[in-house]
Formats: sequence, C-alpha cells, structure tokens
Amino acid sequence: MTQPTAAARPRVQTAQGRHGVAAAGHPLATQEALRVLQDGGNAVDAAVAAGLLLTVVAPYAVTLAGDVYMLIRDPKTKAIAGLNGTGRAPTGATAERFASGIAREGILSASIPGLLAAFQDALERHGTRDMAHLIQTAIRIAEDGFPIFPYFTAQTRQRGELVKSDPEAARIFTPGGEAMTPGTLFKQPELAAVMRKIAKDGIKTFYEGEVAAQLVAAGKAQGSLWTLDDLAGHRSSWQEPMSAPFYGHDVFTMPPNSYGPTLLLQLLYLQAGGIHKVDPNGEEFIARGYAARKVGYKTAGKFIAEPTLTEAPMRELLAKTIAETSKFGGLKPNEGAMPPEAKDRCTTNVVVIDKDGLAVSMIESISAPYGAGVVLPGTGILLNNRMAGFNVDPASANCVAPGKRPAHTLAPCMVTKNDELVMSVGTPGTVGQTCVLAQFLARVLGCGQALTAAAEAPRWSADFQGKLVIEDCMDEALQQAVLAKDAEAKVMRTGWISFGSIKLAMVEGDGFIGLADHRRAASTAGY
Repeated sequence: MTQPTAAARPRVQTAQGRHGVAAAGHPLATQEALRVLQDGGNAVDAAVAAGLLLTVVAPYAVTLAGDVYMLIRDPKTKAIAGLNGTGRAPTGATAERFASGIAREGILSASIPGLLAAFQDALERHGTRDMAHLIQTAIRIAEDGFPIFPYFTAQTRQRGELVKSDPEAARIFTPGGEAMTPGTLFKQPELAAVMRKIAKDGIKTFYEGEVAAQLVAAGKAQGSLWTLDDLAGHRSSWQEPMSAPFYGHDVFTMPPNSYGPTLLLQLLYLQAGGIHKVDPNGEEFIARGYAARKVGYKTAGKFIAEPTLTEAPMRELLAKTIAETSKFGGLKPNEGAMPPEAKDRCTTNVVVIDKDGLAVSMIESISAPYGAGVVLPGTGILLNNRMAGFNVDPASANCVAPGKRPAHTLAPCMVTKNDELVMSVGTPGTVGQTCVLAQFLARVLGCGQALTAAAEAPRWSADFQGKLVIEDCMDEALQQAVLAKDAEAKVMRTGWISFGSIKLAMVEGDGFIGLADHRRAASTAGY
C-alpha cells in the first residue's frame, strides 16, 4: 500500500472588531457585509447584502434560483428565529412523473427558488434597509465585472461537461470553450438587468411579474415543470430552531427539512461518551466522531424531509434523547442500516454580528456545483438542482410530491451560554457539514482548543457514500492508524468539498472576533 504523506495544513484568517464582524464565502461579500454595517445597517441587512452579492461572485454555489436558511438572534429578546427559505417541488413533480428516478441535473432537476422570498421576509421582520438598497452592489459588480478567482476556475473545470451541455450556461461560464482563468474579468449583463428589475419592482417581479413570466416561458420551452402558480404560491417558513446542551452551552440549528438535527444528536453522543477526555489530535477522537455521525444519521435519517410531516416527531425524538443522554451515548454505531446520503454538494455561507449583538448565521445553495447546469435565456440565472434531494420511495416522508420541500444538508448554527450569544458559525461541505461542525465544536467547547487551532486542525468527514475520509494534511502516523482501523477509510486532499470551510463570528469581551477557514474561498473582517 502507498504510504500516506502529510500535506500542508490549511490557513485560517481571523479578524477583530468593536462594532461588528462578518465572515463570508468570498472577500467581496465580506466587504459588502462590513460596508452595510458601517453605513448603519444591522446584521440582517449585512447578511442579505452579502448573500445577494454571492449570487454574482459565486454562482457555482448559489444564484437567485437558490435556497437559504437563516438563524437570527435578537439581542433584546434573546430569542433565535429560524427562517426556512427552501423551495418546493413544482405542481407537476409527482412520483409517477419521476418513476424512473429523480433528475440529478437538467431542467427537471430544479425546484422552485426560495432565496429571494426568504431575504424579503428577513428584512421585513428584522432588517432596517430594503431590497432595492441592498442589491445595488450586486448589480454594479454583475454589470462591471469582477476578476475570476482560483476556486471559481476549479469549480468550472470540475463541472465543465455539465456547463457545456447547455448553450446559455456554456456561453456565460465557458466563453472560450473552457473555464475562465483566474484574473479574467467576468461580467453578467443579463443577471444585472434582472437585478435592476428586482430593485425597481421588488421580489414580486421574480415570483409573480415580468421576471416570473420570463422564467416560466423560457423554462417551458425546455420542458420545465414550473408554472406561474408555482412561483406565485411560494412562501418561506419561520421555524423555531432546535437546540441541545453541549458542555455548558446550548447549540441551535434548523429543524427538518434541514439535516441540522443530526448535528445535535452527534454532539449529545460525543458528550455522553466524554469526548473532553480524548486527545483531539488522536485517532480515538476521529473514531468517536465518525461513530457519532453514524448514530446521528441512523437516529434522525427518516425525519429529514418536508417539515409539515417530520418536524414534530423529530422534536419529540430530540427531547427524548436529551432526557436519556447517557443511554443515547451507549448506542452502537453499527446497529441498523444507514439512510442514503443527501445529494447536495455545493453551498456557501455568511455569519454576521453587529454592534448591538444582533447575529445571523446563513447558508445558501443551488445544491451541486453549477446546479442543474441550465441558464434560462435572457435571465443570466443558473437553476438549482435541488430536486435531487428527493427520493421516489412511497414509504418515505422524503418521497417527491408537489409542494414538498426536499431534504437539505444545509445547517446553520449558533451557540449560546446562559442565554447570552457566544458564536454564530456555519460551513459549507455537502454531506460533511454537520460532522465538520460537530468536531469543531467538540474541539473548542469540549476539549478547550483555541479557535484557530481547532479550525486549522486536520479534519475528517464523510464521502457521498457515508464512508470515512481524512485530510492528507493529517500527520502520517495518524493517517496510518485511521486506515488500519477502518478498511473503507480514504485519504482525500486537504480542502476536498466534504471538509467544508468554517466561518465564525464570536463575542469576545466588549468586541467580536471573526474566523474564515481557507479550505475554500472565504474571508472575515471587523471594524
């Protein structure tokens, strides 16, 4: 067997601020969040502005046709609200229509977009600026262009076959027949025009007006299932977050259809087993973490689906597990079959805390890199392929049906202690999101590691079949120990998609600190 070698560890950026801090999946998005804060906007305004800008500079991960979850903590009431901005299956998306399998890409793989409706709902309840104001920088950068960055090029090359299969996507993202090289100025005039309509007419144009008609007509010509009624009928959902205690803290995340509950179950399992007694840089830490992921997914797997069907029973299960934590910690990870892994593979996220302590943890996505691989002509908007999150098993709560929301790996997170905010944190990372967060929180809250050390530490995760994967920056002896114990484990390059990229905004004394994990494009800034 080839001997594993240790690659260089990833870098982590930190920032400090007295008045606010932000971290996001691109430096321009971070700068925009900070600009909004400095201009007198609050954390929700800043997160929405950054999220809109990410649809321009990171379209491989999120577009106006994407989805979003937001956790928003009000410092006055100390309450955390959850906003589910995920889209639903269109009216024509029946199990019979997909009897031969759910479309993984192409026009039939796109669910109704939820992102813009959620942004509007967040602003109306918690913001101080309107969409027309906050979308201006996104319009300017879409129109004037920005330099392509290396991660953008890498994602385009990875998904080149998909992108080139659609004439409009190929024209926009591979204008010379190949991925644009870093430094190339990238302009998106059609997208800028749509954003100008949104600034002028509000999101109503996207869901009921001129843009909606454009989307449906262009989609119908390609066989889309979207109808004007599907778009007009879309609504976000405010949901009470789920939480669990972890080493004197309370950890919050989204309920189903998010995989967030599996994060809480992993933390409960780790605390019950005494993870604080384990060397965080040793093989046992990885083994226990991977076992916790197995138990968490097996316990919650069937409940990660349409919230109206599964949120209530998932809450009951979590409450029972918290009450019987010691028993839960004794469960064997190899008992029972693992549920199928989710299909989404590309996301980006934003965290913000403002001067008043209003905090946001937000994660947005179009599912796989480059989503459906389809851009509807005249819009510049790349469609999501979120329908791949459904199945066609009639016994499953996640079986495709009109109006249902599919399972999402997206899982924003917040941590409090004694009802006071500690951190807003999140990561992309497809099927690895919750275990990346679990091991980070176990290192920091359980084992007492410093933030930077915990974020830089070599990471383990799961692949798209749920098998254990470890980063190649891990110490060679530790790699050997892991591989010897788990014959199915694999060594993957540091920064591979499932290892994520943690963004964190945290209260520290009278100010704030931010952290951005450079496993992917990411930055943080404070003032």
